[in-house]
Amino acid sequence: MAAAVNRDNPAGIALLLEKGDVAIPDLFFQYYAKLGLSETEAMILLHLFRWRQVEQNRFPSMDKLSLYTNLDEERVKNVVASLIEKKFLSIEPYFNEATNRWQNGFTAAGFWSKIMEMVQQESREQEANASGKKERSEANLAKVYQAFEKEFGRPLSPLESNQIAEWCLNGNFDPELVLEALRRAVLRGALNFRYIDSILRDWARKNVHNLLEAAALEERLASSRQRSRQPASKGNKKDKYRDLYLS
Repeated sequence: MAAAVNRDNPAGIALLLEKGDVAIPDLFFQYYAKLGLSETEAMILLHLFRWRQVEQNRFPSMDKLSLYTNLDEERVKNVVASLIEKKFLSIEPYFNEATNRWQNGFTAAGFWSKIMEMVQQESREQEANASGKKERSEANLAKVYQAFEKEFGRPLSPLESNQIAEWCLNGNFDPELVLEALRRAVLRGALNFRYIDSILRDWARKNVHNLLEAAALEERLASSRQRSRQPASKGNKKDKYRDLYLS
């Protein structure tokens, strides 16, 4: 068991550091659970990496592997067998230059290959999602262009097209919300881009970015207007005149 580190003893700290570090790629920690490894299997792999890097031993025995774990030798043997069965671990011959002969050694090449396959698959899925999102965005934008051209009765100018793209793509407005602003401009007889932009800016100030949020805002405003139009109750009138006469 390693002795407790005395921070006031630089020589002791240096001695511990000289024992060596174990380099583990971050991908190990990101993906071992996704690959279906248990915590115990992952820990045995880490110990194998440690034996290879620090002890220069590619083929530690089961009793050596169990030295720094809370697992007995039989349990370690079963875990290693499980890793080999799942093709995360294998035993392959290698040439040991120190002994000048061929020896067997554990290799986790299968484990790293599976991780790289998963990384590549995730990358392909992200690219596909980005491509699909772009296609849907372009289709929605085309729908908005067509609606504006129909209401204005003419083709859109480049500046007008850029303005619509700015609303939909950079303004974080749902295309359906832009169409709703167009509909309101038509109903109010104010069919121009400045008025439509003012509607959208007002919604932006009130954190409205889609039709559901716009409907919720309208409902709140309608309720507020209805309350403000309600006449004072008779009880309030009676109290008002009583205060007037008492004064």
